Amino acid sequence: MLLIGPPCSGKTTRVLRALETAVRTDRCDEVVLLVPTASMKHHLLNLLARTGLMVPSKLVSTMAELVRDFTPGVAEVGGAVADRMLRAAIALGAPSETSSRAGLPGLRNQIATLISQFWAAGSDSFQIASAMRTPQQRAFLEVFLRYEEQLRQEGLVHRNQRIAQAAARIRTEGLGPVRTVYLDGFDHFTKPQETLLDALDEQAEDILVAMPDSLPRYPLQRHEVQLLPEPNRDGPVVETVQAQSPRAEVLEIARRILASERPLREHGIVLRSNDQYENLIREVFATLAIPFRLWDRGRLGDHGVARHFVNWLRVVERQFPAERAIEALASPLTPAGSADEVDACDFQVRRRLPNEGLDFLRKAVGQRHGPKRFLDSLTPYKDWHRDRFAAERWSQECLDLLGQVQSLPVPFQPEGMSFARSNEWREATQAQRALRAALAETARLPEFKDGQPLSLAEFTDALEDVLRSTSLIRPGQPREVVHILPILEARQWALPVVFVCGLVDGWFPRHFTEDAVFDDEDRRQLRGRGIELRTTAERALEERFLYRVATTRATQELILSYPLHDSMGKPVMKSSLLDSGPTPQEAGWSALGDLRESAAASSSESLPTNLRTVVAECNQRFSVSGISNFRQCPYLYFSGNTMRLRGRPLPPERRLDAAEIGGIVHSTLLRWNQEKRAIGAILNEEFRIALKGLYLQESFRTEQLRLALGADLVRFARDQGASMGVYEGNRAYFEDNREYRIEELDSHPVVQCRIDRYDMDEFQRCFVTDYKYARPDRVKALLRQHLKGEQLQLMIYLAALEQGARYAPTGMLLCGLRGKTSYAGVSVDGAGGLDALTADEMRDLLDTAKAQAARAVGGILEGAIAVRPRDRAFCKRICEFGRVCRVDWTAAEASDDLAKGSPPCG
Repeated sequence: MLLIGPPCSGKTTRVLRALETAVRTDRCDEVVLLVPTASMKHHLLNLLARTGLMVPSKLVSTMAELVRDFTPGVAEVGGAVADRMLRAAIALGAPSETSSRAGLPGLRNQIATLISQFWAAGSDSFQIASAMRTPQQRAFLEVFLRYEEQLRQEGLVHRNQRIAQAAARIRTEGLGPVRTVYLDGFDHFTKPQETLLDALDEQAEDILVAMPDSLPRYPLQRHEVQLLPEPNRDGPVVETVQAQSPRAEVLEIARRILASERPLREHGIVLRSNDQYENLIREVFATLAIPFRLWDRGRLGDHGVARHFVNWLRVVERQFPAERAIEALASPLTPAGSADEVDACDFQVRRRLPNEGLDFLRKAVGQRHGPKRFLDSLTPYKDWHRDRFAAERWSQECLDLLGQVQSLPVPFQPEGMSFARSNEWREATQAQRALRAALAETARLPEFKDGQPLSLAEFTDALEDVLRSTSLIRPGQPREVVHILPILEARQWALPVVFVCGLVDGWFPRHFTEDAVFDDEDRRQLRGRGIELRTTAERALEERFLYRVATTRATQELILSYPLHDSMGKPVMKSSLLDSGPTPQEAGWSALGDLRESAAASSSESLPTNLRTVVAECNQRFSVSGISNFRQCPYLYFSGNTMRLRGRPLPPERRLDAAEIGGIVHSTLLRWNQEKRAIGAILNEEFRIALKGLYLQESFRTEQLRLALGADLVRFARDQGASMGVYEGNRAYFEDNREYRIEELDSHPVVQCRIDRYDMDEFQRCFVTDYKYARPDRVKALLRQHLKGEQLQLMIYLAALEQGARYAPTGMLLCGLRGKTSYAGVSVDGAGGLDALTADEMRDLLDTAKAQAARAVGGILEGAIAVRPRDRAFCKRICEFGRVCRVDWTAAEASDDLAKGSPPCG
């Protein structure tokens, strides 16, 4: 019988009731249910077990398991064997311009997909030979022929051949005790699968195939067809939610789950774009301690355990390049001592990049016991890059290396373990076992069976292919979890609350282009020969079917969501499918309203009272730059100034950054004013000192920078007297250290100031100058920020001079040195030709700056550590602590735009 009906019409319920009856009447051996995937099998077995019955696992089986049971001695090609055979076929059979790209996974995937489509249509290379018209098709045919020939030579069959063999054996030997066969969860069958269905139909007394409605064709059409009506039930409440980004979208889903009174197991998230959302869900849910389960199989090659070991293989094979070696050493999987020791080594080595070699690494880590002992233990592998062994020998050697470089210590006590950590531990243990099996499988690849010696690089390449082709079965997890369901796994599920995320044009529905080798017209012509390949129009229709599946999984609440921007900040369009599904009630921007509160939980507004004393002890003196950091964001100051956290040393190509260049310029100017020598000669000396301190060698880039700095400083030295007449007749002081005491606060904290230059006239009036290696437009912008109170630097300098020496503040000047010498400043009564201020205006600027400095320092001493950035562009471009404070978890931008009545712009 064909049981056809729309989603949620009761097809699966009817099948499960039949199985339950078979269990209750002790007829388990006579009944079997076939489903497409292993996770669907486990889900249905769990549903049956919850009825209180003892359910044998063989009651539900995948079609692949059935085929294996009836073809026990057949060797099926798959995984890395198939991939590497295809690579060889491309290299031998394709034109030279294509064969040279045989190592590219994208090309192999495209050709493998085409071959699988022909096999699924019941055709081989011989049957399609006469239909090849274009040069590209004939080149594909040549690869196809060589690939199938390799399979025959190795005694291997592909999946569809094995299905056909299973069908033939079922016809001759029957199904044993099985009398009734059910099939559920399928939305289409390949030609070989239809052959298998015919064999099952011949041998079983009864067969029932449950399939969705509106499909273009059905198998077993000679059978009775029962059409089920649309379900007569109230639909779920449907709501759409739009977010600024995929991360904000996942945060909103997490917020709703945490706010729900339902058990976690009654929530599900249906994904079409795993690549877009899986890692985000892992990060957000793990951080918020929301247990979850991903109902799919990952790839072993993507797991951290496998990546870590491959990294070490590449380090050894490439003679221990320092940067890659220290990355592998810093992994928590590497048994190299305490985290503090490893971090110190990481910083020490990175400061001396570029460099390489095990000897350099051992010298760079110094006497830190853990890392030194670990690196000493790698001495036997120092010359592996020269060795050539058979694959079996490499497999054993790599097992020894794995035990040396990777360790999985239990990271928790059983009574105190969290869901995320315990699940991570189980998955890592399972991945390491799979990695050991992958090493043995690599040694058994057909191309290595002759025992020819190969290099470590060749063996590692083969291992990576095996890892990419190996599925990693996720460990079993508790029932009380949020279910993360790839859309093809969701077909048998019904949950009270379902989130369908990523409804963006191009993500869901996906966009399909015509195949470069067999376009839609070619496929229509092949269909006339009985070879059915799907066209782009048919694939687009399948997207609508999948959307229908996704939006019918919820029984109470269905939340459809999409971001306005992708993870890179580029605008995206909402899915056209939203106009064809259930009618939603737009939630709009209000759904984001509580995200600010959710994110704020990750860092308190202020520290507890008992910790404020500690903060005060750590902040007995302040700097102008520190106050600026606090005004930008309290958490920035807390991390960088109070906690004194530092990011990794910059890579060599980025070490001469703006801060280092500014330091070179200031030290050069100081010596020039003191020594009265040629500024170019002083610059050369300071530049060499800086390169040595940064472990940099002279290069084209450093020479280019030195010449540019020299030109700018020589021009400044030549033009200074003519351009800065405000100094005429005054006495100048350079690089002077002063203190400003904040008397408004009880503790009278001190702000330390290092003033580039200030001039004083005979009437004790002072004028502050600050040198910036910046272009004229940046200098003017900085002056505007000072006048608006956004920057405090020069005003605090003037306040320090007024407070400490009783000098009268007269003006301030910014001198830009980059590109051309430029000046921007103000002075009382316009002295020196600068913009004029009155004495009262200067006093207002000073009072405002002092009040803002007092407010900032007071906030620091009160323990303010909130994530509250003033300039969010600073967070993206400069701040090192964004991944700690999770500033992108906040909805400040969205909330601000809501207050203005307009949608956020990202």
